[in-house]
Amino acid sequence: MEENNEACNGCNCEKSNLPEGNSLTKKGESIPTMRKIFQVNIGKKDYDVWDISNKEHGGYNDTPKTWWLYYGDRTPSEPSENDENFTPYCCRSINRRLWDIRLKQNNSSKYKWDSWRFNSHTNVEMWCNGKHIYSFGTWTDTQFAFAKIQYLMVVLSEHPYNFFEPEKENNRKIWWHGLPALIKPNSNHPGEIGIIPDYSTEVSKEEWWKEYKNRKSKINYTPTDDDLCFESDFDEDMESDYINWGNALSDGNIDWFRE
Repeated sequence: MEENNEACNGCNCEKSNLPEGNSLTKKGESIPTMRKIFQVNIGKKDYDVWDISNKEHGGYNDTPKTWWLYYGDRTPSEPSENDENFTPYCCRSINRRLWDIRLKQNNSSKYKWDSWRFNSHTNVEMWCNGKHIYSFGTWTDTQFAFAKIQYLMVVLSEHPYNFFEPEKENNRKIWWHGLPALIKPNSNHPGEIGIIPDYSTEVSKEEWWKEYKNRKSKINYTPTDDDLCFESDFDEDMESDYINWGNALSDGNIDWFRE
């Protein structure tokens, strides 16, 4: 078989030609050899990147040799491994995440205690690959906002929760205060989540909420107005089987990995 030595965007990875077929057989079982792993945006158009286990290119830096960009119109059916639109994917020449940071400042005023009070506020929306994934606000100057943006670019990318594709996190199994629960992304507020008790693990609703309240209670503590608010929210949450938690990064009581 003659090799195809066409290079990819100036890098050293090469295309390879392998026999037709998108699965292997092992002990009578069909094992898929290719799977779609993520998308990239090139020229304002989305393209799929595939991992094809039995098709390798020459490789480039840390890019796996089995990663291939399908640089053609997307089709509802799975393409053939030897489709001519497959070209080696190179991490250095294509940014997997394209950021769009939207920063807006405003001044506000409030009349209080016989005088005017003025404040400056900065609101930041973080968009990635055309999707709004996170927001935050600050009363400090823009230097703090810029520093936090850089920090969040790393944190959001490395966090166990998928901020970039929150729809994939729906009904994810977690431990909440050590109790079995599920995740429900808040579609109206990017980066925020709700907690749904999981009663399918031999823990009844009554037992779940009783233990949750016990774990939230403080020993030898005089109740405050905040505690009264918790009691009100607790009854409402228990009735709806839903806890409106909020920011997914505020996850000190979440264990993200539950089988």
